[in-house]
Amino acid sequence: MSIMGNLYGFLGYYNHSRAKFDKAVDMYKKAEKLGIYKPNYLLSYGVLMLREGNFEKAKELFSTVLTDLPAKEEHKTMAKINISLAYWKLGDIDVAVEMMEEVHRKYRSGRVYGTLGYLLIQKGDLERALEYNLEGLEYDEDDPVILDNLGQIYYKMGQVDKAKDYFERAEEEKDDQAVTLYYLGLIYSQEGDKERAREKLDKALTCNITPLSAITIEDIKEALGNLD
Repeated sequence: MSIMGNLYGFLGYYNHSRAKFDKAVDMYKKAEKLGIYKPNYLLSYGVLMLREGNFEKAKELFSTVLTDLPAKEEHKTMAKINISLAYWKLGDIDVAVEMMEEVHRKYRSGRVYGTLGYLLIQKGDLERALEYNLEGLEYDEDDPVILDNLGQIYYKMGQVDKAKDYFERAEEEKDDQAVTLYYLGLIYSQEGDKERAREKLDKALTCNITPLSAITIEDIKEALGNLD
């Protein structure tokens, strides 16, 4: 741990906040070599590793905040939320869900409902995912992630009309969620509205799609191809 380490950590955090991700990663790596003891810098570094798909590194960074530093409870909570995503992508979905359930017992927010609700979908436990996301909707009826989660659940259950309603509500709240736009594109296509379907799918391609997304660029391109 060093003053210079935290200085580079600050520079990483500064560039990260301005969406200069490559520069931020470079600064974080220098900070790590020198030693960082600021939890918020490690958390931000870990989020970038999630964004890049480096899940082992993300897990290591979040673990440091959880076990090696005298971090505030809010920092530990954020570390648990984010490390659950790393565990999921590393193939430990049960561990991911258990960690988020622990967070839920101590702390509730739209982020907690959205993350655990999403992980339950990825686990394939649709009935429980539905119950939990509906509870989340009572907590925040305008949360775009929870609305999108419900859209995905109903779509997977074959209740397309309900899915469409939730996806359209999610789009009203946040119009740049790739998953929302992708599923709306599929639904409009099924309804025979090819023009509107193409509009949504084309827009989905312009969104920020990370390794944590429920869909890929290839999924969107395939859906566009099917329109023809």
